Order: sequence, then C-alpha cells, then structure tokens
Amino acid sequence: MNKTEKQLLEQFLSSYNEDKRLAKYDIQSCIVWTEMLVKQGIVEKTKAKKVISKLKELQHKFDKIKINKTEDVHYVVETMLENLLGKDKLLSGIIRTGRSRNDLVVNDERLFLKDEIKEIIKLLKQVIVEILKLAEKNLDVIMCGMTHLQPAQPVLFSHYIMSFSWMFYRDIERLKDCLSRVDVSVLGSSAFSGTTLNIDRKEVAKKLGFSKVSTNSVDSVSDRDYVIEFISSCAILMMHLSRMMEEFILWLTPNFGYISLPPQLTTGSSIMPQKQNPDYLELTRGKTAVVYGSLVGILTLMKSLPLSYNRDMQEDKLFLNKTVDTVKECLQVVKIIIKNLKVNKEQMNKSVEHGFILATELANWLVTNLGIPFKSAHKIVSKIVEYCVKNQKNFIELEYEEIARTLNNKKFNKEKFLIMKKEVSVENVIMKTNTYGGTSLSRVKQQISELKNILKTDKK
Repeated sequence: MNKTEKQLLEQFLSSYNEDKRLAKYDIQSCIVWTEMLVKQGIVEKTKAKKVISKLKELQHKFDKIKINKTEDVHYVVETMLENLLGKDKLLSGIIRTGRSRNDLVVNDERLFLKDEIKEIIKLLKQVIVEILKLAEKNLDVIMCGMTHLQPAQPVLFSHYIMSFSWMFYRDIERLKDCLSRVDVSVLGSSAFSGTTLNIDRKEVAKKLGFSKVSTNSVDSVSDRDYVIEFISSCAILMMHLSRMMEEFILWLTPNFGYISLPPQLTTGSSIMPQKQNPDYLELTRGKTAVVYGSLVGILTLMKSLPLSYNRDMQEDKLFLNKTVDTVKECLQVVKIIIKNLKVNKEQMNKSVEHGFILATELANWLVTNLGIPFKSAHKIVSKIVEYCVKNQKNFIELEYEEIARTLNNKKFNKEKFLIMKKEVSVENVIMKTNTYGGTSLSRVKQQISELKNILKTDKK
C-alpha cells in the first residue's frame, strides 16, 4: 500500500473536523472521570493527580496545540495529554479505565447539545421580544387577513404578527422537552455492556451537571434519539421561520406594499437597476432545506443499524453541527430583520377596502338582527357579492333597494339598513371580535401581556 493510499484511508476514518467542537466537553469528562477513579480507589491518587493537572492545562491550551495525525477528538485529547505528560506519558492511559470512546462520545455530544439548546432558546426569546415590540409599535393598524391567499376578514396587524411569537414559543417548549431527554449521562456504559470496575456513575453525572443517569448500557451507546429529536424540533422551528419569511417576502412586493426594509437588508439585481431583492429572507427560507436534509440524513443513518455501537454513528455530527449552525445563524438574522422592519400603515389600511372582507360579518349581522339561519345568510351574502362584482360596487356603495331586493325579508327596512351600514364596518368588526384569542385591540393587548409574563417568569 503506497503513502497516498494510507493517507486516504486515515482521512476516511477521521471525524476530527466535525467532532473537534466537542473537545472542551471531552476534556471535562476525562477530568471528572479520573477524579471518580481516585475516589473509588481504582487508580493511585499521585498518578491521577498528574493526569488531572495536565488535563486542566490542556483545557486552556487545546486550541493552540497543533497535532498532525488525527482520528477523532478523543484521540487528539489523549495524544495531547501524552505530550504534556512527557516522561510520564503512559499515565495518559488512566483516562481509558472503565470507559470507552463509545460512551464518551455520547456524553460529549449530550453536554454539547445541552449548551446549544439553551443558546437556541435564548435566541428564540430574543426574536419573540422583537415581535412583541413590532406589535406594540403598530397596535391599531388594520390589515386584510387572508386564507388561501385570498382576502378573508379584517384583522389587526399586531394580532397577525403575534401569531408567529406563539409558534416560536412552542418551539421553545419543544426544545425544553427535548433537553430533558438530552440531560442524561451515559458515561460508565463502557463499550456497551458496562464494566466490572467499581465505578460511581451517579457521582460522574452529578459533577458534569447531568440530572439523570442512563439505565441500560446497550441502549446508552447505540442511542442517537436525542440527536434525532433535536434536529426534528429544529426542523419545525425552521418551518416557522420559513413561513414568516414567506409572509414578509409577499408583503415586500409592490403588489402588497405592506412593509419595507432598509437597503442593508436587501440586495440589488445584477441586471435590473430598480430591483431590491429580499435575499436575507429568501436564504432563511431556503436554509430550512438544510435542516430538513439533516433530519432525513440522521434518520437514514440510524435506520436498520444493529445493536449496539457501529462506526456509522460517527457521521451523526455532520447533521448535528449543520443544524446547530444553521438554526443559530437564521435566528440571529431574523432578529435583525424584525427589528428593522417598517410597517406601511396606509397601505395596510387600504387593503381592507377590497375583496368584500366584511362578507362574513354581514352574514353574522343577518343572523343576529333578522334571525336568519347562518347557512341561509351565507347564501344571501354570496348573491349580494355576485351583484357587487357584476355592477362594480362594494358594500358601502349599495343602496337600500339593492340589498332589500336580494334579501327579500320583511324585517329589513330602511332603519335596519342604516343600522347595518353603521355596524358592518371594519372598525366595528375589529372591536367586536373580542373572544379570547381574537383580534380586538383589548384581546391583543391581553395576549401581549400574557406572553411578556411568560417570558419574564421563564428563566430556564
């Protein structure tokens, strides 16, 4: 076998480029593990003291020390420890006592993921805070809400935009739930069957900040559910970000003109001078595919793997790291977007003048004032809309006779017509939609207050 082939094979086995970010967790685990070995009388205190001292030194020097041959982060940590120990380099073997890379890598990943989940939750809260600020700044702005991308009913912009804050808060809840299953120490499971040495797994877990200890050694080293669940939660999070960006992209078009962004958050066209493209929004939407791909990747990786540990699992870090980096980057960008987004109040207010968005409320009025069953009222209003379209009119322009002819109801007179004109208005509809969770101003203020209190009390 020639030198090139040997190098190729070495590189093929190496996972260092992906697992090097686990280094600080790996070193910390080795320190705590060695301290436990001493406490349990498994290794001599004087020998272990030298190892622990050099591991602590390595914590500060790791990024500065260069090493040529790399297989994985565990190999690198052990090799660096040997170099620091010098003539006592054989003592580095102490850190392998009673444990394997199989359980160590899982523990490292879990420690890493605990930190990253907390960081993502922090970023999500920051995004929610920016949404709250945007909603409060535009509390009374009315816009045309849509279903099927068609004009539907009037709604307060503040209520509409707050819908995303609740999506993101559910993402926080999902990540917290995931965190409870990540927060499990597996160190001491060894290769897969445990060890005959008198180790104290609970002591190790406690010192590393884990709240629980795994109960089955075979499952411990072969499990990657915690990675799958995390990426799955992030896929839902990215779907929410993508939907928000899609909404903003539509609103930025001249056809809508609901919002605007500063030049720093758009990019020009290479050929069309008039263009300001929402590239940051589009890329956030596009990066959703990266996380979806990671989810499919990790599921495919784990599919049909026999118990217990297999080298295939080394590839899990490709999907884990890509997801962590993509989600954090997107949340930071989205925070900037929301912070700098400007609402075009006039354009939003104009949007309610079209599309017969008071049709549902007109049907409701017929139910409550004339006692007409809603199904019948729905048909009547449909005919009124058809008449308006045919005659190029809106509801406000209709005369009493035009409605009375379609309605054909003795209870409906000119006095009722005037009342209807007054009550079936955009402002009145907004004010009266006062059910809990509705779009009335008082209810929007209420949900803003509720979410603020949730964030205030939620310190985890």
